[in-house]
Amino acid sequence: MRGTRVVLTSRDHYKRRTIVTRAELAGDVCVATSQERVRVPGRVVMHCGQGRDGTLFLRAGRTWVRIEA
Repeated sequence: MRGTRVVLTSRDHYKRRTIVTRAELAGDVCVATSQERVRVPGRVVMHCGQGRDGTLFLRAGRTWVRIEA
């Protein structure tokens, strides 16, 4: 999260891709602004995501993938 922007991910089980949803907070409601499928070098490892300063890092296979807010 950065300011009012949020990045959410959902992995496709046993696939080399993840769904990235970008959203914006509007008061008490979170509104999705875009959604895309992102191809990654390996399967996304569950519970291995780290976020800081508007950047989300996901572990995919043996690599870390960087996703900007």
